[in-house]
Amino acid sequence: MNNNIAENSETAPEESKTGGQAVLEGVMMRSPVSTAVAVRTPEGKIIVKKLKIKELKNCGSIWAKPVFRGAATLIDTLRLGMKALNWSAEVAEESSGSEKKKGGSGFSTFLTTVFAFTLAIVLFAWLPLQSSKWILDNGSSAAGLQFGIHMLAGLFRLIAFLLYLGAISFMPDVKRLFMYHGAEHQTIHAWEKGLVPLAEQAVEQSPLHQRCGTSFLLLVMLGTILFYGIFDSMVILITGYNPSALIRVLYHLPLIPLVMGLSYEILKLADRHLETSAIAKAVTAPGLLLQKLTTRKAGLREIEVAVASLYVSLGKNPGPDVEILDRGEDGHIEEENENL
Repeated sequence: MNNNIAENSETAPEESKTGGQAVLEGVMMRSPVSTAVAVRTPEGKIIVKKLKIKELKNCGSIWAKPVFRGAATLIDTLRLGMKALNWSAEVAEESSGSEKKKGGSGFSTFLTTVFAFTLAIVLFAWLPLQSSKWILDNGSSAAGLQFGIHMLAGLFRLIAFLLYLGAISFMPDVKRLFMYHGAEHQTIHAWEKGLVPLAEQAVEQSPLHQRCGTSFLLLVMLGTILFYGIFDSMVILITGYNPSALIRVLYHLPLIPLVMGLSYEILKLADRHLETSAIAKAVTAPGLLLQKLTTRKAGLREIEVAVASLYVSLGKNPGPDVEILDRGEDGHIEEENENL
């Protein structure tokens, strides 16, 4: 184990903005330098691992352009988030003495992912749209009617999403996840304000943050309602064809990256003018309200994990009580052999 950051390691400037994600008993932090995930084991130890992926922004100049950079950022964040969640789950299994199943586990994971993705499309895309068509569609190609169908479908999606969040928030494991979500935000607040000692000061900070991915997700949902309403109205006006709900979902899906990119630019612009613009505050307000469901105020124990993740992602020393780990080829956790 090596807890010291090499003197020639790249470190982020003090004012660097960071983001993150809650994982099982831990937090992933992403800075301009690197990404790290930290978890607390059942024995009480904090262990940290750096995560690396080939980012889209490095795969061509197009991914650095406005709108495209938003889609690239979200896709990379989702990929890193899945790696972080998988690692935290593996740590929990190994800490509890569970043996990892061999053989068809990869195929089982693939089938589970496909099933979950299909179920999400049916529940949050097809069903709300089909229900709205059953209620409002009379076969007319009037643009106003089609726009109204999407507004109603969007309302159904929002209600379903909020009910889903409200229902899972009663689960003990989800409550812990939401607490680490709060720890992530509290730590970022303290870091951006330059408060020290960081962990102790973060305890007093708000668990809500305007740059949260939850705010971005809600903005994307609201954006799709408006964008698809306008798009479908134009399709019907131009072609005279009133597509079924299934056909609409099939051509809506490829447009999601575009809506994500536009939403990212709006949220980024709002964050830049948050202190001076009432419009910017209005843009971030729904996301902050939604975070009241997805975050819980964290204590020092959870925040210490978030701080460890933040420091390693920034290239800083997380302290002597934190183990920086690597995963060997055999899949087992082992100590980091090289300086980070």
